[in-house]
Amino acid sequence: MTSPAPAQPAVTEEAAPPPRRLTGVATLVALVAVAVIALGLAAWFRGEANQLGGSGATSNEALVDAGATAQVSQQVSEAVRRVYSYDFSRLDADEKAANEVITGPFVQNFRQQFARIRQLAPPQQAVVVATVPAAAVKVLDGDQAVVMVFIDQQAHQGGQAKPLLATGRLSVTAHRVNGSWKIANVESF
Repeated sequence: MTSPAPAQPAVTEEAAPPPRRLTGVATLVALVAVAVIALGLAAWFRGEANQLGGSGATSNEALVDAGATAQVSQQVSEAVRRVYSYDFSRLDADEKAANEVITGPFVQNFRQQFARIRQLAPPQQAVVVATVPAAAVKVLDGDQAVVMVFIDQQAHQGGQAKPLLATGRLSVTAHRVNGSWKIANVESF
């Protein structure tokens, strides 16, 4: 009888994961990343398209209606001249003329400004003449407009031979009220 051969210790090798599995995980991660990027870009492009479609440029009548734009520009320029001009000797008439071309939140603002003018203009014998050398309608949408206005003012004071000169730039929000454009808000820029 032969004796059995002594048992040999089994050689165990660590099995390396098959290269396919590593490649499969990397491929899956790459595909997920591409999908996320594609979805992000799609959402961004959709947002940009919606912004263009709903932008003021597509509904801005100032870009397509020359007649309405000219009317807004002319009436707002005249309103700015009335609001920013005054003569110490006829403040009641000047305030009445300005009140005819203002509306909304600007009414209270104007009243506060004109109260100060009533205090300061008579002792200084101040006469201020405003002119509008340039105005451009930025937005015209129905009964609301935004007009960029350049304003020049000459202030004459009693006893002074030379007038004081001032210039400014205003962003005027105007509303059409009963067919006339009136100043609803003014901001300098």
